[in-house]
Amino acid sequence: MSSEGSPRDRILQLIRENPGMHFRAIQRESGLAIGQLEYHLYRLEKDEEITIRKDGKFKRYFPYSTGESLKKSLGFHLRNKVSRNIIFLLLSRGEASEERLKDRVGEGWAESVKSLMDDNLVIRDGEVYRLRDPGNLREFIRRSKKSFIEELAESLIDLFDEWKEP
Repeated sequence: MSSEGSPRDRILQLIRENPGMHFRAIQRESGLAIGQLEYHLYRLEKDEEITIRKDGKFKRYFPYSTGESLKKSLGFHLRNKVSRNIIFLLLSRGEASEERLKDRVGEGWAESVKSLMDDNLVIRDGEVYRLRDPGNLREFIRRSKKSFIEELAESLIDLFDEWKEP
């Protein structure tokens, strides 16, 4: 790998602290030129120190570690608006039917639920969906970097305002 304090080490540290960051966020935080960052991300991926997952038009970067698969999946889904809304709904309600998901989350809910189920985060129990391990998810959110939590909190406040029951 690279020496202590190198650009590659700084990039890797950013990704470890913020799993699921996209390219521009890494570029902004690292202060590296685009070409430099592209090169270092390429080398980190080839050296199997990071993995990349596509999220629509974005590539999300995660630390490479089999022990961090839950963290990687959660980081990915919490950065996706539709998946995040489903997770927050299930955290607040405990469970939700297809009808409630359609109603509260809107377009794209079915694809996101399927992806959450494929990543073993959500289970279907009869007619309702539940989080497989809400305790771990809450712990992950608590341990995440402050700026990531602030982003999620802002989305959560907006979401709860929309979901207020009459």
